[in-house]
Amino acid sequence: MKEILKKITDDTINELLLNDIILPSSYFQCFDKHAKTLDINLEDKEFDNKLNNLIAQEFKDINEYASKALKSLEQVTIATKDAKEAIKNKDESSLKRIYQEMEDLKKELNSVSNKVLKDTVTKTFNKKWIYNIFLKNNEEFKNNGVLVLIEIDNCDYILENYGQLIYDNLQIFITKFVSKKIKEEKLHYDIAKFNKKQFLIFLENEELKESTNVMKNIKDLLHDTTLKSKSGILIKPNFSYTITTYNKKEKFSEVIESLKKF
Repeated sequence: MKEILKKITDDTINELLLNDIILPSSYFQCFDKHAKTLDINLEDKEFDNKLNNLIAQEFKDINEYASKALKSLEQVTIATKDAKEAIKNKDESSLKRIYQEMEDLKKELNSVSNKVLKDTVTKTFNKKWIYNIFLKNNEEFKNNGVLVLIEIDNCDYILENYGQLIYDNLQIFITKFVSKKIKEEKLHYDIAKFNKKQFLIFLENEELKESTNVMKNIKDLLHDTTLKSKSGILIKPNFSYTITTYNKKEKFSEVIESLKKF
């Protein structure tokens, strides 16, 4: 159910992404159109109940994140005051306790952040992270860099013939493999799942030439890769790659539109 809704949402957003203005009526018309391609009746009570439950859970996760963030700010303020007092009194035991409290707080906040800002399958960042953390509020980039889009071209074929579990494992393999290779080159990067078959790599403050060379090497390695499942099924995924630069204050939607294959 959740995967179906994610597919409809991704298809809707991708179709409307390049529009300067997206009206609510346009969004719902487009959503309805893509839902019908999957033979889903939006007026069906059972589907409506499932959709409402999914939305409720999404809001619950977001509210939990906001509540924990506010609580964290309050606790940081208290801890800062306590730390100043402990330093003044040279109280090492209190400083150790405050440090441990801050570490526990950090772990707790990271845990709830992952629920909201990371993809459930690959554990990479998701669209919420792109629009709410990586970009400015007006969808402009905060820094200069290079943007790479990796697409699984035969995504639908793999899903239809091998199923969701195999496809999930393929996505996990790709993101881990790409991350490992970029780390080996010591490039600063973030990777985010854009939709069911596309991943974005943000190489912040990196040069186009070096980034292109690194990604070409990764492309060649992936091209020669055949995956084998635990049950012995051989899968040959097909990929396409697009790359471009982005500049500080440039709009994300404009950069996505300018992506070129390499």
